[in-house]
Amino acid sequence: MNRNGKHCQPATPTLVRCAVYTRKSTEEGLEQEFNSLDAQREAAEAFIKSQAGEGWTLLPER
Repeated sequence: MNRNGKHCQPATPTLVRCAVYTRKSTEEGLEQEFNSLDAQREAAEAFIKSQAGEGWTLLPER
C-alpha cells in the first residue's frame, strides 16, 4: 500500500528491443574461429541480459 492507503502495482518495465551492431575496420583475424566480432557480440549480449529487469530483450536474429 502507498501512503494514501491504495494498493500499488509493481511497475512493469517497458519492453526495449535491442539489436547488436559489431564492426571491424580490417579483415585481419576474421579467419579465426573466434574473432573480435564474436567478442563484441558476446559482450553486448551479456550487457543486454544484465538489463532484463529493465525490459531489455535481445532480438533473436544474428
